[in-house]
Amino acid sequence: MLEYERLDRIMAHLRLHQTATVQELSKLVYASEATIRRDLNELQNSGLIKRVHGGAALLDSTTHELPLYVREQQNAEAKRIMAKKAARYIQDGQVIFLDASSTVMFLAKYFEEHENLTLITNGLKTAQALRELHHKTYCTGGLMLHHSSAYVGDFTSSFIRHFNADLFFFSSRGLSEDGKITDTSADETQVRRAMFEQSKKRIFLCDHSKLGYTYCYNLCTLSQVDIFISDQ
Repeated sequence: MLEYERLDRIMAHLRLHQTATVQELSKLVYASEATIRRDLNELQNSGLIKRVHGGAALLDSTTHELPLYVREQQNAEAKRIMAKKAARYIQDGQVIFLDASSTVMFLAKYFEEHENLTLITNGLKTAQALRELHHKTYCTGGLMLHHSSAYVGDFTSSFIRHFNADLFFFSSRGLSEDGKITDTSADETQVRRAMFEQSKKRIFLCDHSKLGYTYCYNLCTLSQVDIFISDQ
């Protein structure tokens, strides 16, 4: 099992059980206890868990922002499934907003199949993924959040308002049972709102692991979204 797969399995187990021992996790992912200890140290350094005697405990994630490199590895297959579904809505000549989420980054390869697109993103890594394409691509600029490689702030929102988009592809940290789409980052939520307001059609991508969760900042409700895509 690759490292990112182990980390994903460990985090999934901790989200379900809150705590776990090294021995328990070793059996779960078929790795040595020494390897598990190294994995737990890495997760603790990323601010996701707390090491406790003999194991680890999940930190409260209702206000915690996950680093982008961790989010890129989480539920990667689900994100590929959603990107393939979302790509059906792309048409030649469209103006498209892309948020800085790891989920939306999986859409990048599908733009190769189209002509004359205008792509606008506040995600540094998303812009880098688009740089080899022949489309007109804008990166908003602004204050960069280092943990997420996302540009945020008033400058970013002002830049976005120069455009009227046909589509807005976005994700968020949680979709509550009563249909609220929420996130842990106030700054990224502000930018998503600006893209939301400047778009004709809003397409929300949300994998199964985010269903039923509510975080600090409200973006919108599911009833305000035009298309909802999940892996289930």
